Amino acid sequence: MSSLSDIRVLDFGSEMGSYAGKLYADLGADVIHIESPEGDPLRYSGPFYKDKQGRENSLKFLYHNTSKRGIVLDITKQEGKEVFLKLIKTADILIESFSPGYLDELGLSYAYLRRENPRLVHAAITPFGQEGPYCLWKASDLTIMALGGFLYIAGEDDEKPAWAYGEQAYMAGSMYGAVGTIIALYEAERTGEGQFVDVSMQACAATGLENALQYWDLEKTIRRSSSTTEAGYGVYPCKDGYIYIVQMGDNVYLWEPLPKWLREEGVKGSEIISQKEWESTRFRREAESKRVFREIFESFTMKHDKKFLFEEGQRRGVPLAPIFDSKDVYEDPHLNYRQFFKTLFHEVLGGEVCYPGEPYLMEKIPWQIKPAPAFGQYTREILEEIGYSKEQIETLNERGVIYV
Repeated sequence: MSSLSDIRVLDFGSEMGSYAGKLYADLGADVIHIESPEGDPLRYSGPFYKDKQGRENSLKFLYHNTSKRGIVLDITKQEGKEVFLKLIKTADILIESFSPGYLDELGLSYAYLRRENPRLVHAAITPFGQEGPYCLWKASDLTIMALGGFLYIAGEDDEKPAWAYGEQAYMAGSMYGAVGTIIALYEAERTGEGQFVDVSMQACAATGLENALQYWDLEKTIRRSSSTTEAGYGVYPCKDGYIYIVQMGDNVYLWEPLPKWLREEGVKGSEIISQKEWESTRFRREAESKRVFREIFESFTMKHDKKFLFEEGQRRGVPLAPIFDSKDVYEDPHLNYRQFFKTLFHEVLGGEVCYPGEPYLMEKIPWQIKPAPAFGQYTREILEEIGYSKEQIETLNERGVIYV
C-alpha cells in the first residue's frame, strides 16, 4: 500500500506544473497525465536519451512524469470534453498550467467542473496567477525569475545579474502547488467541498529572496548576493574544482583554525592573516583584506584537491565544503548509502535511465518510482475504467479525439 494510493490526480501540468504531479505519483497516487494529440511540449525538450531526439526520448519528460499513467485526449473537441468530464467525476485533484481563462473558453471553468465534482481541488500553476496586471503575460522560467527578483540577488555586487540553473521558478511553482493542493484536499475531505488553488510562480520565486525584501523595507538598501562578503567566505578554486568556505564571525574560535592550518602547511603569507585584526569581521570586509586573503588562500587551495581540503577542514574545524559537480553527486557515498538514485528500465527506449529518488525516507511507506508513460500508453486502459467500450474507443481514436 502506498501513502497516496486512494488519491487520483488529473495532470495537465506540462513544463510548468508537471513536477507537482510527479510528487503525488511517486508517493503512490494515481496520476493521469493528459496530453493533447500533438504531445506534451516537454517531450520535445532536451536533453535526450543518448542524444537521439524523439517523442519518447526527452530525459526532462521522463523525469517529470515518473510513476504516472498517460492518456492522449483532445479536450477542444466535444467528445474529448465528455471524456474529460467523466474523468473529473473520478478525480480528487486537477493540476493544470493553461493560460488564465483558457478552460473557461472551452466551457470547462472551475465553476462548471465543481458542479460535476464538488470535492474537486483545482490547482492552476501559472506564471503570474489568475488575476492582476500580469496575469495574461506569457513567460519562461527565466523571465519569472527576473520579475521575482531572484536573478538580481544572485549576481555579484559589481557584476550583472546571474541566471540560476535548473528552472527554479517552475520547480518552486510545482512544489508550492503540491503543498497547496494537499492542504486543500485535506479540507475537502473534512468538509466535502473542494476549492481553487491559484499558484503564481512569480510569487514562488519571490519567496527565495529571503531577507532581501526586509533590507529594502527597513533600510532602503538593495541587497545582492556575493561570494566574497568578507575574507574567509565564499568560493575559491582548488586543484580539481572549487570549494566553499564560511569562516565567519568575530569569535576567535571561529577564525583561528584557518590561519593555524595555513601556518602549519607553511603557506606564504599565513602570518599576515594570523594577526589580531583579522579576527574582526569588520576588518575582513574591507576590500584590501579580501584581496590579500584570496591571494594567500588560493596559493594553498590550488595545490590540493577538494576531497583533501574538505576532509582536512573537517578534522581541523574549518567550515568548508567541496562544490560538487554532477559526477561528484552521483558518486557521493552518503547519497548512495541512502540508495538515493534509482535506475529504471524503459521498454520503449530499450535501455535504463538513472533518476534522483526520494529526498526523504518514510519508515513504513517507501517511494515506488516507475517509468514515465509512453505516448498514449494508458489511453485504452483508462477509458475502459470509466466505462467506454472497445468500439467506442476505436471510434474516438479514428476521429482524432484520443490516441491509442
